[in-house]
Amino acid sequence: MTDSTPSPDGTPAPGGTVPPPPPHQPPYGGYQQAPGAQYPPQYGPPAPQPMLESDARMYSMLIHLVAGVAVVISAGFLGFVAPLVIWLIFRQRSALIDFHGKQQLNLQITGLIVAAGALVITLMTFGFGGIVALPAWIAYWVYSIVISFVAAAKANSGEYYPIRFAIPFIK
Repeated sequence: MTDSTPSPDGTPAPGGTVPPPPPHQPPYGGYQQAPGAQYPPQYGPPAPQPMLESDARMYSMLIHLVAGVAVVISAGFLGFVAPLVIWLIFRQRSALIDFHGKQQLNLQITGLIVAAGALVITLMTFGFGGIVALPAWIAYWVYSIVISFVAAAKANSGEYYPIRFAIPFIK
């Protein structure tokens, strides 16, 4: 240790001096407040900017269109992924996107439950229940595709179109 360096316990070394305390740090946020002014601290991220109505209608339509295409490609098992991503990104910026995202996600979750129920019934009855359960699942699968395209057209016109025959898991 040199003469001017304090020891770890804060006492000066023999014959040395303690360095001066660090200068005053600026207040939270790095700005100087006017004397007597009271500014509340800012917490969290800034509020999301509202979206243009035309953009909201486009993203609401995409929620339904992408879900309908994904249901066709994946036989109904991955139809919720793209609507979930779009809804999570834009739901705070538009009430229209929030509404249509919830409607489509409820439809896709209900479709997964119908598929799981059809599978369970078929397996529990050693295939005989599939005579009723599989056509019911296929009917709901076709319904979810058709209603997704109908809801896309309604969303593009700016309507709040409720989807029937879907359990409202997300309200």
